Amino acid sequence: MSDNQFVIVKFEPTTSYFQQKKFDCGNKIINKFVHSSLKKQVSQHFSQAFILLDLEENERFSAFYTLTSFKLQANELERLSKGSLPRDIPCVRLVMLGVNLSLQGHGIGRKMMSDALHRVHRASKEIGVYGLYLDADPAATNFYLSLGFTRLDNGGSNDVAKMFLSIEVINQLLG
Repeated sequence: MSDNQFVIVKFEPTTSYFQQKKFDCGNKIINKFVHSSLKKQVSQHFSQAFILLDLEENERFSAFYTLTSFKLQANELERLSKGSLPRDIPCVRLVMLGVNLSLQGHGIGRKMMSDALHRVHRASKEIGVYGLYLDADPAATNFYLSLGFTRLDNGGSNDVAKMFLSIEVINQLLG
């Protein structure tokens, strides 16, 4: 597996992607979203999606993530706050991230997150963005913690985790 085997592109809802309907990341909710809702969500401007195409496999739809605008309430970020915050905190939300089962464990999730962090960083140069928020599946919580995210809630290990990565930390990570 080489770096130039893959390319990340903006998802175009009018394009048919090879093997999109057979995408399987092992999560039924994410799979169903890719198969039946992704095109509609993007075409209606509810989110933007970015996909990983495997150039050695006929440009196969191999991974994706979606981003949307979002706002948090100041009280949701109390544990991260270094002072007073406005009531509404503008951020970007990572709605979904999925990597085909055949590619899991090869750093593709990190590659997709790096791409997402670069996009959030660039957006923060143009509009107010305090950071990146996501609701992590219990199985993915440790992955996001390893990237520097902080858990905002006190849920257990079997609960969806509300997680956040500030733009300050993103800027540090990206140099």
